[in-house]
Amino acid sequence: MDRYRTPTVSLAEAYHVAQRWLTFLGAVPEQITEPADGIIELRSAGLVTRIKFDRTAVAPSAILAMLKATDGEAVRRLLFSVTGFTDGAKSLGESRGFGLFDIDAIGDVHPHTSYARSLVPSEPLEPAFLHSPIAEADAPDTPKNPFGPVDAESAGEWVDCPRCGVTQHHSVEVCVSCGADVSARGRVAAAPQAAAPAPPRAPSPVQGGPLLSPPATGTAASRGPAGAPRLRCRTCGSHDIELQHGG
Repeated sequence: MDRYRTPTVSLAEAYHVAQRWLTFLGAVPEQITEPADGIIELRSAGLVTRIKFDRTAVAPSAILAMLKATDGEAVRRLLFSVTGFTDGAKSLGESRGFGLFDIDAIGDVHPHTSYARSLVPSEPLEPAFLHSPIAEADAPDTPKNPFGPVDAESAGEWVDCPRCGVTQHHSVEVCVSCGADVSARGRVAAAPQAAAPAPPRAPSPVQGGPLLSPPATGTAASRGPAGAPRLRCRTCGSHDIELQHGG
């Protein structure tokens, strides 16, 4: 039979639960010691409380060790476990008047002996870890879709990438979609600048201006500076050609 059990909480968390529970009952711890590895002892007036952190259920040996450590003292004894108790421990604790409690994952305390049950307050104490950080992170006022449109209420937390427009948290420095710089400095650099004046364009023929075209090459005729027709010999390239008109 595998005796290994996963502790419900850490030793520090178990101490927080036990100290909080004792304070709620009015037995505020006055002295805190660590008599052995994995054990924390809290003492208040007429009461000795131990918290035992182990990987297995607490056995009768833990109760016997506590009896030996408090031998001759007129005190009541409480023992908290993060992995529960064996049947032998529960039987021994019942016969010796121990208050045996175990602590669950949300920090609630469960009694296992008659004396433990007599200490449970009529007004229950809210478990120490009932409201976990994960539950707080999922509060209704938290934006659920970081890639949706930025509304007025969350405008201070979400920004749009200047390159691709994807919405993301303002603390992100590199766009998760296109890799652009979306830090405050990058957004300033990406802001549209004042438009430079466009270079002048040549007037089009429709506006009555001259039509700019490349000079003709390899043709028999071209136009001179005044637009008069000029001839060129295809053989020698001379322009000294007399133009004759038929009668």
